[in-house]
Amino acid sequence: MSHSLIKTKRVKMINKRNTKLAIIGVSFTIIIFLGLFSPQVLAYKYKKSNYWPDWDKWRECTPEAQGMDSSKIEEMYEYISTNEIDLHSALIIRNGYIVNEEYLDDSERIDEKIYVWPEADDFIQLRNGNLHCLWSATKSVVSLLTGIAIEHGLFDLDTTFFEVFPDRWDSDTYGDERKLDITVENMLLQNSGIQWDELGDWWPWYYTDFNLDSYLTRPMDYTPGASFPVDFWTYTSGNAEMLSVMIANKSGMTMAEFARKNLFKPLKIRDDEWDWWEGASAWGSGDLAIKNHGGFGLFMTHQAMARIGLMCLNEGKWRGRQVVSEDWIDISTSVQINPWGMLSYGYLWWPYDNYYSASGLSGQRIIVIPEDNIVVVFTADDDNTGTLIDFILDAVL
Repeated sequence: MSHSLIKTKRVKMINKRNTKLAIIGVSFTIIIFLGLFSPQVLAYKYKKSNYWPDWDKWRECTPEAQGMDSSKIEEMYEYISTNEIDLHSALIIRNGYIVNEEYLDDSERIDEKIYVWPEADDFIQLRNGNLHCLWSATKSVVSLLTGIAIEHGLFDLDTTFFEVFPDRWDSDTYGDERKLDITVENMLLQNSGIQWDELGDWWPWYYTDFNLDSYLTRPMDYTPGASFPVDFWTYTSGNAEMLSVMIANKSGMTMAEFARKNLFKPLKIRDDEWDWWEGASAWGSGDLAIKNHGGFGLFMTHQAMARIGLMCLNEGKWRGRQVVSEDWIDISTSVQINPWGMLSYGYLWWPYDNYYSASGLSGQRIIVIPEDNIVVVFTADDDNTGTLIDFILDAVL
């Protein structure tokens, strides 16, 4: 990051953190006061431990043991059944403990902890029977990897795409010279200015094997970062694809290899718990001739997804190790842009009032609720999983 940008953002974060500390201080005083009269409150406070899951398993307990109402969670499953929401699995973590884990078939819970999705494509939807597609929730993982890359000094928020690939610029090929000004931050904020319709243009792009040139040669709708009279914004997988090849170029390894070394291994995510869709890359040679897709393409078990959420919940830490910088977690999951004055978006994350989310097509979710120390994971083939979060919030005692 540039010095001025770091200073501005860190001042914001310091003010935010000071407010948070003041709230925590008042809350702590209230808890102590209540604890004088309620052994149950003191018992619950004791249960909020720094538990971390092992390599191969998590500790499980009842919702009530971690201060949640199981009847509200039951209401969620009744709602899923009544409304025929095609949820494949749900995982609720509080204070590091699994308080609810279910797999479903035809909107009903099943006894086995397996995916039942017979019509799933084994390449783009469900790999090896247990690795569920994340679709665009992949973008939020790419955001984490971008933060790690910045922390490693590989580039900063102001680095432009063609500064990393200076020899590739060709005005005859790419036309509009405003593309030379597309920065890492523009890619994270989805305001690079390249013309795109994610739903309409995605499948034609698929048939070009998601060739990055077929994205970069498109016209520009606006100057990168334009924000007058409202924040300009174009949701596209192409921006995260650009970040993928930038990370590969500057690190000397594919984005999947970079993720394995710097994110998955520190979180104790095993190699058999994830896979990453890859294709030919025209932006690298030799070992970098493969491009891992950044806008989609990550496959995981839902417990591996929960580990990512738990790390974010703990401000980038895992068992005391700072995996992603605390500033990056705070900045990337906070509102950085208000598209059309109606939406809220961070750095490839979706911030809401009480939580933030990695969200993908057909209902994939990694939801982090910092105030309540909760992580929720949904896998599905139904975009209505966003309606389920209120049940989780209502379950907190």
